[in-house]
Amino acid sequence: MFKPITMSIGDVTEQAAKAAESASVTSTVFRSLHGYYGVLFTSKFATGILSAEGKDQGILSARKVWAYELSRYEVHTIANAVESCKAMHPEFPPSLPQFVALCAANAPRKTYKPAIPEIEMSQALRSQYARQARETNARHHARAVDTKTGFTDLPISLDGLKQAVAQAVGLAGGDEVHTLLRLDRQFSPRVHA
Repeated sequence: MFKPITMSIGDVTEQAAKAAESASVTSTVFRSLHGYYGVLFTSKFATGILSAEGKDQGILSARKVWAYELSRYEVHTIANAVESCKAMHPEFPPSLPQFVALCAANAPRKTYKPAIPEIEMSQALRSQYARQARETNARHHARAVDTKTGFTDLPISLDGLKQAVAQAVGLAGGDEVHTLLRLDRQFSPRVHA
């Protein structure tokens, strides 16, 4: 029913380092915002109840909450959000949700990643598809050249000659010279441009 929780020493060390960095970043944010807004910022959190170290418990609690929320963002993103407070909140300090919105606005945009990973193709299969594509292109090119030059594949015999003369007369339409030249091209060996 319950899975045992296992953590390695590396995980604990990593979490401790992250928490320390988050606390340090939050302290910097609090100092900066206190510098911008003065008592307006710290009075939002102050309760007047002091801890054993002589620090206000409300501010300590607020720093923990801010540290947790800001731990999702990179340090440069948070620094940019602090800078944008000057323009976005010139008179009053931002609340935590407003500051998180500034962080989200300053966060780098994520690039598109396809949901389905690409299917890998072996070199042999890629070569086979490339060869097939080249053959198909060659056939289409030969057909286009044949259409452009008027080449018709006729048997080389008396029947082929009769078919060629019949086509020439049928296509002549008053331009016998052009038709005879076309007939000449039909019986010449294929030359692809």
